[in-house]
Amino acid sequence: MRRLSIQLIAGLIALLPLAIAPSVAYAQRPGRGDKATDKNDKDKVDDKKKTDEQFDLSLAVGETKTINVGDVKQYSEGTPGIADFRPTPDGTKFIVVGLKSGSTSLLLIKNNGTQVNWVINVFSRSPELVERELNQLLDGYTGLKVRRVGNRLFIEGGVATDGDQDRIRQIADLYKGQVESLVTVGSGATDRKINIRIDLFFIQYNRTSGYTFGLSWPRSIGGPAISTAFSYDFVAGVGAAQAALVNQPLPGLDIAAQNGWAKVLRQATIITTNGSQATFNNGGELNFPVTSGLVAGIEKVTFGTNVKVLPRYDPTSRNIEVQVDTDVSDLTPPTGTSFPGLQTSKLSTLVFLKLGQSIVISGIRSRSQRHDISGLPLLSQIPVLGVFFGSHNDAKEEIEGAVVVVPSVVEASSKGSADILKEALKQYEDYSGDMDDVNSFEKTAPTEPGTPAAEVK
Repeated sequence: MRRLSIQLIAGLIALLPLAIAPSVAYAQRPGRGDKATDKNDKDKVDDKKKTDEQFDLSLAVGETKTINVGDVKQYSEGTPGIADFRPTPDGTKFIVVGLKSGSTSLLLIKNNGTQVNWVINVFSRSPELVERELNQLLDGYTGLKVRRVGNRLFIEGGVATDGDQDRIRQIADLYKGQVESLVTVGSGATDRKINIRIDLFFIQYNRTSGYTFGLSWPRSIGGPAISTAFSYDFVAGVGAAQAALVNQPLPGLDIAAQNGWAKVLRQATIITTNGSQATFNNGGELNFPVTSGLVAGIEKVTFGTNVKVLPRYDPTSRNIEVQVDTDVSDLTPPTGTSFPGLQTSKLSTLVFLKLGQSIVISGIRSRSQRHDISGLPLLSQIPVLGVFFGSHNDAKEEIEGAVVVVPSVVEASSKGSADILKEALKQYEDYSGDMDDVNSFEKTAPTEPGTPAAEVK
């Protein structure tokens, strides 16, 4: 007994240093045991992924579809009354029947413990059928596209008028909860990554002719017909008198004739992205002093070319819709005043055509004739002999013009930006007055293969 007590005391003395030593945490070098731990963690992540599986199913009211479920232990339905779920006798599939519009879910718990969640969306019409119907209803509208996001359909793009926008909204309202319209008026396109080039050609011809022949008689006889002036030099003692006879009743002979013609050609080239409006202004302004009593001012006369274009291009059908607004004004020689005249042409239209085709969007032809007789009453109107008692004025003018538009898609240039700039600066340095040698931009409008190109000569 005494020996046992001595051994117990010796053991306690041996354990005393461990009891009073500070606690130290030791890091163990990874080994096989840690690999097993990592594998267990990975298995847990895989099991978590299995439990997070989710699928979507869309069907119409009254439509029947099947889903593969495998070995299912039990299942739970979400919102009741939206769809009817019937398992097959072998338990590997579920028959789903749409009952009314809405959303519900089906939770499947398998024998191995994994869970699969099915989100069931029931619509009054099948999304595939609705998408086909929308494409048929929107046929003819350029720049519109039906985009499907999940189980919803969106109509995107832009139209030209408020009436078109209202019609698109009415179409979307036919499928409430399923279709939404995002269509805007004006700018807006389904694909803005495409650059569109619009070439506008303004062509106008003008021809004038006229003559004046006969005797021009004064409008009045008598009155202050004689004017006198008297002066006297007191140094030299010499006086001077002057008399002048004016407004004498003598006719003048008119034998003038004029003939002339003019032609105007303008080309405006505008590049913009698909569905974006572009504006081009080119012209000038003349200022003329105007005096009214004691007040003096400046009268401005503006002229030039103002163009606004809005293209909408559909890459699928290669159809393009172009909205054009133009205002072209040219100066004409002054007639009777010091101010020049203005010859203006305004156009606002919407055209539809294939890519690369050209179309005349405006044309005008006018012919005018004016005949005036001034002279002695009655006598000047006598046929043939009337020219001896009056002056006959006759003027004719013929105008014909057209506006041609050519749309095209801009392809990437093979030249680098440095080469394009270098060529433009070289043309600027070499210019010496010959416009035929100037080619600051490509004047040939691109067209479809097999069709002639439109070019300014």
